[in-house]
Amino acid sequence: MTRVLVVGDVHGNFDALAAWSAAVRAAHGPVDAILAVGDVEPNRDDAEAAGVHGPAKYRRTGDFPYVHHGLLDLGAPLHFIGGNHEPWPALDAAGPGRWSGDVHFLGRAGTAEVAGLRVAFLSGIHSPRVSEAARRRRETLKDRTYYSAGELARVRRADRPHILLTHDWPAGIGDGLPYDSVGRPELLDLTRRLRPRWHFCGHMHRRHHATVGPTEVVCLAHIRDGAPAFALIEPGPDGELRLAPVEAAAPA
Repeated sequence: MTRVLVVGDVHGNFDALAAWSAAVRAAHGPVDAILAVGDVEPNRDDAEAAGVHGPAKYRRTGDFPYVHHGLLDLGAPLHFIGGNHEPWPALDAAGPGRWSGDVHFLGRAGTAEVAGLRVAFLSGIHSPRVSEAARRRRETLKDRTYYSAGELARVRRADRPHILLTHDWPAGIGDGLPYDSVGRPELLDLTRRLRPRWHFCGHMHRRHHATVGPTEVVCLAHIRDGAPAFALIEPGPDGELRLAPVEAAAPA
């Protein structure tokens, strides 16, 4: 049996993540893994927080040191990609793999197996300066928040993933919402090419569902919004994996 919790933008609020994880496990049973779609901000100390791109007032250390020092239990291994607000200098120096305890950075781009599921992933957001350059150029802290053409090409070669994780939305799924102009055409192409069961994304801090061919696209909200920030993959009555609602599992 596989049960995976997927979370939207955490932005350093690991106390909330731990509370929701505990509530989901109490309502549904053990969780094998937690997947995060970027803007996680797993800052282990103030120095790493200083490496997060953005206004100084948003460069806070957050709750992750409690996870790092074993004082806060997330209840399952956490596997995350990067968004545009991460301690990128530290993440790039460390590379993919164990980040702290049972918290794991999937990397910039590629594929991985998590809880028996094949996951294709692409960290960061788009910028013509980096994402469309013939060679990867990341000269500034802001440049580190962007994915490169080579990284996008690497994900295009993924072999039949169950899940695609990106930070930004694919284009063309807004359905008249105020967000109908957001999203990236190359991510829409990626969804169409890979045809995963699910494509999870975040970035816009809004819950939204759409379908692209056989793929269910699930855009997740900011963790402060509660249930709209979460999706749960678990077996249905027939044993097939499905998305289950997490509203009833809200923390007390």
